[in-house]
Amino acid sequence: MRFRRKTFSSLALLAVVAGTSVGAVAGWPWALPAAGAALILYVGLEGWRADLNGRMMLAASVAAAGAAVLALPDSGRVLARALAEAASLVGLFTALSFMRQAAETSPLVKECGDLMVRQPAGRRYLVLSLGSHLVSLVLNFGVLSLLGTMVMRGNTAEAAGGDQRIVAIRRQRMMTALLRGFSVMTVWSPLSVSFAVTQTVVHGLPWSRLLPLQMLLAAAQLALGWMMDRWAFPRVATAPGVDGGGGWAPLGRLALLILSVMVASVAVAEMLGLRMVMGAVLVVPAAGIVWLIARQGGGPANAVVGAGGLLARRLTEILPGFATEVAMLGGGMFAGQVIAAFIAPAEVARLIALMGLPPLVLTILLAWSVMILAQIGVSQIVTVTILGSALADLGRLGVDPLVLASGLMGAWALSACSTPVGAAILTISRLAGVPMRVVARDWNGLYVLLGALLLAVWMAGLHWVLG
Repeated sequence: MRFRRKTFSSLALLAVVAGTSVGAVAGWPWALPAAGAALILYVGLEGWRADLNGRMMLAASVAAAGAAVLALPDSGRVLARALAEAASLVGLFTALSFMRQAAETSPLVKECGDLMVRQPAGRRYLVLSLGSHLVSLVLNFGVLSLLGTMVMRGNTAEAAGGDQRIVAIRRQRMMTALLRGFSVMTVWSPLSVSFAVTQTVVHGLPWSRLLPLQMLLAAAQLALGWMMDRWAFPRVATAPGVDGGGGWAPLGRLALLILSVMVASVAVAEMLGLRMVMGAVLVVPAAGIVWLIARQGGGPANAVVGAGGLLARRLTEILPGFATEVAMLGGGMFAGQVIAAFIAPAEVARLIALMGLPPLVLTILLAWSVMILAQIGVSQIVTVTILGSALADLGRLGVDPLVLASGLMGAWALSACSTPVGAAILTISRLAGVPMRVVARDWNGLYVLLGALLLAVWMAGLHWVLG
């Protein structure tokens, strides 16, 4: 019975991917409802296995749906749209698992991780943060476990010359570099959940203008983290590291692979007239399968059969375990979309005008609210969905949608480094053996505060340029 449930739940998630893909490409009216039904089936089979936060998000989704049925005259349309958007987001997350299966077992990724960890002290933070950022594009949260385990394994008292102070400093610097590098991925990556959510809820948002702007903001946040590390840990305060040795060819090959996947996603989205999230849903599974096939031996036919069997076994093992992620992502998008339906954008614009605050100042404060609400466990998906939908008329007040979208995505990244209930903080805390508040407050508190100021300056400058 357990095996049968796992098989059905795995097929349900794959049906979500198929339904959203067919609905986007072919436009068949039954495809998105079928994807939504498959998502509901998965939640029915596996939702009870989600953690407390996931179950609370599912409860919030049910409550929002009930309120919509009772209070909204067009509740059917609202719920159908919310379920379709939730299915699209879960479809993206599931599609990315194809790449993760190839990446997690790839000798190339392990080689890159070893190269990053073995860098000398003078460039260790920079290489780890950039490397974590790069690998997170295909591994997402998996980069923290992969590289974090390698970091902790290599950070021994023997490697630090018996000085426990050096061990503690190295642990903080390296784990902080991994966390910040990973979090900045959400600022710009077309394969990230943040990009998909923001492009969905902020109307009139061309990806071709958003993407280059967000790449600049990501570079600024990465540079801020590196400068703070250099300021907090002068070179004289740490023991010399071990030279990484070898060349940079592995990182170059991985960067080329990731760039190819992103370019293909963008090209498919552009050719078919789809949102970026759907381009990724169509391309990423194929890329993951090709990656697996390329690593198999024994001729083309054997390689295809071997990769197919391996992928089938792995997906059947891991997809049923996505209960918490599906609850948080799908439930967050669903609840946010339903709640946003209760908010009239025109009324929000009127209230903004009555408050007397300049629209830009209010936009910055609302972007900061993503970080503030994350401290008490409110998912960034919910906050960004509600704010992006409610402020749809902000353009009438003179603020370009790009300013709002950029601010929300930048705040999303900063909140990942500071929320004491986030999965990223939890992973780093567990690997480093320190309390979550140490990672969130002591290691990253000042970085997040300065990052918030940097974000405000960025949004103001962007408003001035676009205006």
